[in-house]
Amino acid sequence: MGDCVGDLFLGRIVPMDQGSRTSTIAISAAVAALAVTGCALLAEAFAAFGIDVPYLCFIIAIVACCALGGWALAAWALVFSAVGLWDFFLPPTGFGWPRYSDAGHLVVFIIVAFFVCWIIDGLRRANNALSRDNVVLGCKITALLKRAKAL
Repeated sequence: MGDCVGDLFLGRIVPMDQGSRTSTIAISAAVAALAVTGCALLAEAFAAFGIDVPYLCFIIAIVACCALGGWALAAWALVFSAVGLWDFFLPPTGFGWPRYSDAGHLVVFIIVAFFVCWIIDGLRRANNALSRDNVVLGCKITALLKRAKAL
């Protein structure tokens, strides 16, 4: 398989510099904060028109972050969304203790968002495994065709 992969990529496989862990965490937090801020503005715009759906607006940021960046980005988006919902959209406004029903809604929101991210991450891992298997299959087919051509 190594020979086929080397031919396939023409020897251009080099290790990628991934930077420091701290910069990765800071960038993930910044991207998630930006996505959640956009969804908070969307929820405020809906509220201005009398449509009260902040949970649906914040789930967009969480799903997008999970689909594009994986668990790390989704975790930041989930934390920022929960804090944003608690601070801006649950009465009383601010970090006061919400009513039991509002706290229950927030807990259900967190559980549902976590479950959706778990499903998306499973789909991403299955897609990555399928892509790797396709490369291996292509290498095997190439090797078989080379052997058949030699006969």
